[in-house]
Amino acid sequence: MVLGDFSLDGKLAVITGAGSGINLEFAKLCQKSGCRVLAADIRSTPELEEWLQEVKGAECKVVYQETDVAQWDQLKALARVSEQAFGEIPDVFVAGAGIFEARGPSNFWEDLEDDRYRLLDINVGHAIQFTRIGIRELLRHKKKGVIMIVGSLAGYTPNFTAPLYVASKHAVTGFTRSMADLDEIADIKVVACAPGMVYTRIWTDAPRAMQEYGITKDVCALPDEIALGMKSLVESSQWPAGTVLEVVKGQQWRNVPAFNAEPPAGAGTKPEQNDVERRILALLEKEKVE
Repeated sequence: MVLGDFSLDGKLAVITGAGSGINLEFAKLCQKSGCRVLAADIRSTPELEEWLQEVKGAECKVVYQETDVAQWDQLKALARVSEQAFGEIPDVFVAGAGIFEARGPSNFWEDLEDDRYRLLDINVGHAIQFTRIGIRELLRHKKKGVIMIVGSLAGYTPNFTAPLYVASKHAVTGFTRSMADLDEIADIKVVACAPGMVYTRIWTDAPRAMQEYGITKDVCALPDEIALGMKSLVESSQWPAGTVLEVVKGQQWRNVPAFNAEPPAGAGTKPEQNDVERRILALLEKEKVE
């Protein structure tokens, strides 16, 4: 037995990282599609607050819950918050929260932390634990459902300037593919969306990082483009369990095969030498003589 087509209409989704960017756009798309939303993020944002006001009183309800995804107890609490706010647990669990090395707090080359890489707690630990929470809740309540992880093109391509981020996205790519059998076993489809570069606050709030990494709007997809791919990934039987769906500006979506995959094509898919790499090379030269 497999899940098959799974319309968002009438469903309930919990989305981490929903305060901005692609996860906020996906949350909006869910609500427009008749899906109630529990939006979770470490803090609210002006754009989230504006949207919450727009949909206040709507039949298809949206609720915000402050959540630090690195804290597993707060992730586990989301199912109980959902029951209190909506009377049931979610049908769709989206592990969307994530951070990039350009913004900290983790950076492989700059040694910003003393005891662990918080980026891995957020990008890997949260995604895997939230999947486990979703599985337990769906089984306990005898529900079919979808669990979607927001991965990245970096999940199957290298990048010298952001190795921690690349490692984290490789981890969730492999994890997603390892969950493929769960669909036949329990009617729970685990999938991942793999965007290329996206024009979000990760970059717009850090213009210096944009310049250093050579990021321009011309090479980036917009958040609503990625949200459309995410919606299709949840709803359509075209994308089976274990799918890693590549969504890149100007390109057709594709399920990236686990073996012998063609490299990604299109804008924003091939990192070029930039100011960050030059700074790293200078750092390594300095370390040779220390």
